[in-house]
Amino acid sequence: MPEQLENTRNEALEFARRTRRNLEYIEKASEEDHPVHPVTQLTLSLLGLVVFPKEKLYLEEAKAMTVDKLRANGWPEWTISLDNTDERSENLWVILWHLRNATCHGRLIYSSDSRDMEDVTIIVEDKMPRAKEPYWRASIQAKELRTFCYHLLDFIEQTIG
Repeated sequence: MPEQLENTRNEALEFARRTRRNLEYIEKASEEDHPVHPVTQLTLSLLGLVVFPKEKLYLEEAKAMTVDKLRANGWPEWTISLDNTDERSENLWVILWHLRNATCHGRLIYSSDSRDMEDVTIIVEDKMPRAKEPYWRASIQAKELRTFCYHLLDFIEQTIG
């Protein structure tokens, strides 16, 4: 990348922080009854909170964050209904891997068009290129995905910030 293109937007941590501010802004606007869609913004936030940090920072520390440790620290749980992989979804690293793939390839399914996060469950699927069926599937209520994203940002900031 050319040196003249160096700015904080190119840094994954700063991009994640800006993503958080945008999500908070949309949530506030929704509370004030503006016609915005917090669930849509939450999905867009996955780009800044999952995809960019995973690709640019290579969060090795996420491998040590087992599902049990996540649960003990108040992270919401994903309901994993399909896990046909060699590496089971037993830590944050593996979950982020699948979330990254699902987000990048548009493999998210919403239970509702509601703007209220409590009314929407999001299903994410990961599949191999050209495969007809996914090999990994998980779901989470949008409100819990929001909590997951905020925990993830805190984790990123504590780990590399």
